[in-house]
Amino acid sequence: MKIYTKILLDKDDNIIEEKYFNYSGPISYAGIHYDFKSTRGAKAMEKQAKREKKLAERKAKREAKMGKSDKKEEKSIPLDQVITLDHLTNPEKK
Repeated sequence: MKIYTKILLDKDDNIIEEKYFNYSGPISYAGIHYDFKSTRGAKAMEKQAKREKKLAERKAKREAKMGKSDKKEEKSIPLDQVITLDHLTNPEKK
């Protein structure tokens, strides 16, 4: 059986060049074997996801170490309250 590695055809489907080797054995061993180039995209996506996960873990760890939490909610003034000069200048009110 011929196993083709390269076939070059012209616009009328005539063979210009062909490269093959003769193979005799189980057909299951004659299948496509993947190499580095065929899986490069998937590996790059996995690497990017791993990098983003690591950065997120570092950021969470850093924020936990510094004691940073949702303090923005504590500092905000409710919408139904009028902002006065006392809110802006008094250092005791936070």
